[in-house]
Amino acid sequence: MGKIIILDENTSNKIAAGEVVERPASAVKELVENSLDAGASSITVEIRNGGISYIKVMDNGSGMEEDDVGIAFERHSTSKIRNADDIENIRSMGFRGEALASIASVSSVQLTTRTPENSNGTSIEVQGGSIIDIKPTGCPVGTTIVIRDLFFNTPARFKFLKKDATEAGYISDVISRIALGNPNVAFKLTSNGNVVLQTPGNNDCISSIFSIYGRDTAKDVYEINFEDGKIKVSGYIGKPEIARSSRNNQSIFINRRFVRSKIITSALDEAYSTFLMKNKYAFSIINLEINPVLVDVNVHPSKMEVKFSNEQEIFKAVYHAVNNTLLAKSGIRAANPSDTVKNPFRLDKPNVPEADYKQQSFSYEKPIAKHEASIVKETRGEPSFYNTEKDDIPADMAPASSVNKYEKSENYENIHESGSLKVMESSGISDKTENREKSDKKEEYHTKEEYSNKESCENIKEIDKLTDARIIGQVFNTYILLQLQEQLILVDQHAAHERVVYEELKDRLKSKIPIAQTLITGQVIELTRREIELLNMEKAVFLNLGFDYEPFGNNSVILRTAPLSENSNSREIFLELLDYILSSGRTERDFSSDEALYRIACKAAVKANKKLDGLEINSLLKRLSVLENPYTCPHGRPSAIKISKMELEKMFKRIV
Repeated sequence: MGKIIILDENTSNKIAAGEVVERPASAVKELVENSLDAGASSITVEIRNGGISYIKVMDNGSGMEEDDVGIAFERHSTSKIRNADDIENIRSMGFRGEALASIASVSSVQLTTRTPENSNGTSIEVQGGSIIDIKPTGCPVGTTIVIRDLFFNTPARFKFLKKDATEAGYISDVISRIALGNPNVAFKLTSNGNVVLQTPGNNDCISSIFSIYGRDTAKDVYEINFEDGKIKVSGYIGKPEIARSSRNNQSIFINRRFVRSKIITSALDEAYSTFLMKNKYAFSIINLEINPVLVDVNVHPSKMEVKFSNEQEIFKAVYHAVNNTLLAKSGIRAANPSDTVKNPFRLDKPNVPEADYKQQSFSYEKPIAKHEASIVKETRGEPSFYNTEKDDIPADMAPASSVNKYEKSENYENIHESGSLKVMESSGISDKTENREKSDKKEEYHTKEEYSNKESCENIKEIDKLTDARIIGQVFNTYILLQLQEQLILVDQHAAHERVVYEELKDRLKSKIPIAQTLITGQVIELTRREIELLNMEKAVFLNLGFDYEPFGNNSVILRTAPLSENSNSREIFLELLDYILSSGRTERDFSSDEALYRIACKAAVKANKKLDGLEINSLLKRLSVLENPYTCPHGRPSAIKISKMELEKMFKRIV
């Protein structure tokens, strides 16, 4: 007798459930996506005990016909595709035809539904994959699904579930992501009778950000709009001040479908590379609109992973969208007013603009038109690609497989006026500041259009004005103090000079201008045999970075040239670069990358605890003011922080 058999339908459904429904959050995700495909404008989710004992998803979508209700619980039943060719052009959230059958096979399900054309609805009960009852019923237009006792007949799956609070957190995360990608839909999540999440559904993503992440985050984001051929990138990215130590606040959507993508997170990391410190990840909501033919969403049953046919174009489009926005809108960071009142000497917190957000500010129902970005193309250097760290995400939302290499892009797009970048900064210096101080009245911006108009009124580059500021002096021989109108500016001399040196070296390398200067007296450096062998093998790399050397005995070299710098210790920079190349463990790579220049700039920059005279300070400020991104050092630390006169008066209780 043969050993191969055909599994019965119940067993195959349970196997499919293991792929599609890993935990309650997976079931919620499938059901909510079905509601979106049904055209719902309002979706309510109710759970108990983390969704293990009870899940209810109710929508006001198109509903289902009576004839379709029973078929919907059969495997591979779907209304989304008709044949294999349709898989290449999928525009819906779900299509595999396994969700309802898989969920029903491991739980008790009751579904009621009605279409707008029918006066009566239909109710069906399914338990363990078997239909118990189908009957007419009275119900509103749309579909309501109630799931009870998930995994009651699969104890192996049930025992791997986590605590109720943890499972509820996974569901909240799923609803939050979907809500961010669909701001035109009102979402409500209730857990054990308590409303934990609610969005207005007014087609304004800022409102959804406010509802999910709060006021402070909603005020510290930039809108992005970028189009490159067949790829359109839109959404919001956070200021460096609200970056986190994990990727939990990064949401990526492909045609409004929430996914995980190493390609896109790598592009984000590269765009933020000199705006953020290491191990910090930017807040971002990125939505890519792309021809479905160019993306495969049928990679995994959970539909969380995708594959692109044009990975290089995707990387470049996301990189440009994010980097252009950062270059156009970054500004001097402001000390947090509420924090400085508590502790006037702690000024390392991000800014909170004076415009105040309130919950009712996001109840505006009329859709807001997206603003077009003003961009002019400019040629710039190539971004390097590097692998990102593992995402800190739930186990059922694993990231897509990593990609090893991407073609770098040549074109950057920035805003230019009279040869210097003009930066929009919502919390920048404004003529309105004095009037607000006199009236001591905060303004409210009820829509993102009004908030953007406010931002446009302050379309200035603050660093440009630092050369006109009055130099007060230095604090601790580390921070330069400036008075600029009603602002006190503190400049970190090392961070500012590090950025200047880095950009100047980078520009010279890109323009094929030598960066080496001949040393008056050669410096003899003793090295190990391994280091000597590496120097012999990688001499072209060191020459490109400005170092020329010759053998000087068996275990020494004599340094003849070093990179241009007025404050550098050539020997120290040379050894730092040598250690970096040696520790990388690879000899065939481009050591002219940003990381090598970071290290040279850091060692070459003026150090803290060094006294500067007025001429040196003026020179530093002038060199800083012509840079595209003067607001952070190459490692992402702020180069300057501002404190307004009003904030100082609050500290001293002149204003209460």
